[in-house]
Amino acid sequence: MRLLKIRDAWRAGPPLVLVCALASFAASPGSAVLRVCDDVVPPASLDPQKEFSEKNHTIIQQIFDGLVRFDPEGDIEPALAESWRWIEPLRLEFKLRKGVRFHNGEPFDARAAAFSIGRFVDPRGGFPGAGFLDSIDEVEAADTHVLRIKTKYPDGVLLHRLAGLVSMMPAGFVAQHGEAYFGEHPVGTGAFKFVRWDKESREIVLEANEDYWLKGNPKFQGLVFRFLSVEEQVEALLKGEVDIVTELPGTETLKVMKSGTAGIVKKESFYTVASSVNGQAGPMADRRVRRAVNYAIDKDQLIRYDVLGNGRPMASLTMEGEIGHNGELRPYPYDLGKASRLLREAGYGGGLRLKAVVKAQGMRTMKIIAKQLEKAGILIDIHETNDANVIRDIQAGGWDFTFGGCPDPMAHSFFIQFIFLSSMSPYSILGDRAFDERLQRMAGTLDPGEQQRLGAELDRYVHEEALSLFTFQRIKTYGVGRTVHFVPSVTGMPYFHLSAPRAP
Repeated sequence: MRLLKIRDAWRAGPPLVLVCALASFAASPGSAVLRVCDDVVPPASLDPQKEFSEKNHTIIQQIFDGLVRFDPEGDIEPALAESWRWIEPLRLEFKLRKGVRFHNGEPFDARAAAFSIGRFVDPRGGFPGAGFLDSIDEVEAADTHVLRIKTKYPDGVLLHRLAGLVSMMPAGFVAQHGEAYFGEHPVGTGAFKFVRWDKESREIVLEANEDYWLKGNPKFQGLVFRFLSVEEQVEALLKGEVDIVTELPGTETLKVMKSGTAGIVKKESFYTVASSVNGQAGPMADRRVRRAVNYAIDKDQLIRYDVLGNGRPMASLTMEGEIGHNGELRPYPYDLGKASRLLREAGYGGGLRLKAVVKAQGMRTMKIIAKQLEKAGILIDIHETNDANVIRDIQAGGWDFTFGGCPDPMAHSFFIQFIFLSSMSPYSILGDRAFDERLQRMAGTLDPGEQQRLGAELDRYVHEEALSLFTFQRIKTYGVGRTVHFVPSVTGMPYFHLSAPRAP
């Protein structure tokens, strides 16, 4: 038995191995190649440890596998781990698949898993989502195909953290070529193997992994990610030059449906646009003001004008299908009379002005909400920010609330609540100790039934205290070519080995 302290595990990789050259592969029209537009710009890196975005991760998870992963409905299923069990409150044991190799021929085993987890957790490594993995303390390669993870405290969300964030990587390849090379020539165990990244034509080309451990998959010979403007994406779909457009604008759905070459697929996704309110100072520290703001938001009209009907009103920050969701809660109704009454009780009968810092992709939503709030006498001063500057701008202070979109890569109520509300989150300005304690209690519960009960109680607390501006769950709209059977995912990040060619 070998015990590796997590911060050192990734440095203790296996001996260097020879790298097998990837076969040449061309994505020509008419071949069994799936062509996808999922973003307008290429990723910065294809190293899983260097990314923390929905679009980047969609590419990553075609090339790499985790120990566990999410099925299309957000339930955890085996991946490179065949099974797992808690052998004590602080120790989770995985039995790994045998006979699995990385695309370069390196064997996948417990040592490779320890190396991979270590890269994600090591604070010197710079993983942007490392804070979500801070419960991990040690990894133990108990046998060639037995891995044990020791946590610092009971962590009932650990499997969801691993499924949403952690990919397995080849230690020998990374050591031999370095992280920079690995980021542009990724090697995993996934359903598709990296072939090339053509930066001039803005394409990432992958080919089928014929030795994939999930027999019968993938069903396409190749997978190509193309990076085009939104207008170019729709045009390419209608011409048959791409097969899937993952962010089809609502204004284009009728055109696509009438085209004869493509159709529409819709799927609820774990994605919302919400806020962190200043619970320590200013008007939003008053529960009556927070509730008034929520009563003054007309969610039906917001959904109609913002996403052209492709949304479901939300009562809190959780969605059906997430662990911890309370299905008994109902969204705040649109009630200007109640909003005005609460504002008068709070001393703002003459109206008030709030300052908000808003991420760029949430600006359209915020502008619609701001117009609605004017009817209740609430004026919003909006400061627009972007991904590069959002943390700096939030922490500059002086805001009544923040606002932006957020996916849930962990398929658990913990993630979005942590991002917007936890005192440990750099995106939160709430400062609610009672919330922090309840969130930690829920996340630290190993029993699934008890965790759901505590999560539902927390959900009710967030709703009744109006700890955010509650909006809608997004219904994601895909444009899909007639020759493709596409399987979307509730996480918004599909696995394309589940999709298949079909007769037009």
